[in-house]
Amino acid sequence: MSTPPHTPASHSGPQTPLTEPGNDTVDTETSCPACKDGRIREDICGQCAAAVGARAAAVALAGLPRNAATLVTEAEALGWDVRAERRWTGRLWVRALVASGLVMVRAGVEETEHVCAWNEATGKFVASASTGGFKAVRESIEAVRVVSREQEATGRTVWGRDATEWVEQMDAAVAKVSAVLSDARDAFDALDGSTPTGARAVELASAAYGEARTAERSATDAVKAARAWLAEADGEDARGCASWRRAIVLAGQHVKEAVETITDAAARAEREALAAAIIEEALERLVAQEAQWRKRLADAGREPSARDYAGLISMFEESTRRWCEWFDGYTDYDGVQHAGRGDATLSFVAQYDAWGKATRSSRSVYYPARYTYAALIAGDRANDAAVAFALAVVDRIEGRGAERLRQAAAAVRKNPQGLGVGNERRHLASWARYPHNSFGEPVRLAEHAPAAWAALQTAVAAYKGVQDFEHALHWDVHYAVERENARAEAACTGSAGLERARADRAMSGRTEAA
Repeated sequence: MSTPPHTPASHSGPQTPLTEPGNDTVDTETSCPACKDGRIREDICGQCAAAVGARAAAVALAGLPRNAATLVTEAEALGWDVRAERRWTGRLWVRALVASGLVMVRAGVEETEHVCAWNEATGKFVASASTGGFKAVRESIEAVRVVSREQEATGRTVWGRDATEWVEQMDAAVAKVSAVLSDARDAFDALDGSTPTGARAVELASAAYGEARTAERSATDAVKAARAWLAEADGEDARGCASWRRAIVLAGQHVKEAVETITDAAARAEREALAAAIIEEALERLVAQEAQWRKRLADAGREPSARDYAGLISMFEESTRRWCEWFDGYTDYDGVQHAGRGDATLSFVAQYDAWGKATRSSRSVYYPARYTYAALIAGDRANDAAVAFALAVVDRIEGRGAERLRQAAAAVRKNPQGLGVGNERRHLASWARYPHNSFGEPVRLAEHAPAAWAALQTAVAAYKGVQDFEHALHWDVHYAVERENARAEAACTGSAGLERARADRAMSGRTEAA
């Protein structure tokens, strides 16, 4: 950055704060001893001849265009803090008006400023990344409401809203939560539990609807507490109302999630029905695999062991070590012996599940072996169905990457057993299974291969059904507990904020008792 040229004191001089590269703003009232002591006469410092008070404002606007005074008047009337500065931009001196203030944003208030600058020599506007023209700055300061710093500091407003506004907004939010709960009730009442699938859907929806009612009740309690504080503080303190915001926001989110769960309950029950057959098949395969393995060991004159079973199901080395320690027993670093819990005469499939459940920690999730195997089976079938659909419509593909898809389809047709064409099959399956990555083209081409498309949708639903079983085993309860704890924490935060506001009012003497 170039060095600013020397300017004599008479050229706008030290009468206004100066901002130069590498220097802080200089204020004559704090740098001059006479100004500090207040030895001034007629708004002029007797020692440094600097303008102060009303004279300083007049001097600051002296070199600016006439519309600068209009901007200052309007900004100050709207509550903005306005100051005039002389700045060095790196190539010229400019006179700038800076309007700063607290403005409301989505979740709070933030400090913002608008700068309007004029060339000191010519009086023309100076445009840059940090400055705007007169009209742009004028529109910006009129577009938002400035928050009073004093009222924010004393608690009369929070995020620019007083107690009455907070209660009104909370009432509106709770009304929306109640309307969403009504939709959830209608969706729940529409479910038919006369079939096994319908009964499962009702079971899923019942848990979600019960949670939605609890969340709606917490929002109602929060707005009641805020309204009671409004009456207690006579609208003079917004902190006791604003402290309940989080409770109402969480209630709205949780009720909305419950509606989504209830709406999807019937479809999830159907997916689980498809997946149940695959999970049963996976268990049968695991049992048959173990039986064949035992037979091979018996023919070879060997006894089954935990390490051999780990090799059969391709466990990683670290998992194999922990599995063998649990099954056969081990001696720890302190010399303490731990007895084994395994029995080679019992089912290894069941014992593997027992080991996984026993060694699960709070930071890990355990799924029975049949679920993991079922997910592999369902995923392979979904990929096969996706490849079949892609082959059926590949000649009609016109979107992005069509030529590459045709080349992949040609390679797969030459090797229908899948030997050496794994990448091509994955490319075709990805195109068909994830339409959002294919610009929706598979959906548009579904009418040209309806049977293949229906098979793909069924296979994908079965794969998702296995995941639904896994969620029912752990994640459904886990997330429900998380949501409950979040609502309880928000309620505690609201109560604590209200008590702090009451204590602050008592200390400041604003209560009737004081």
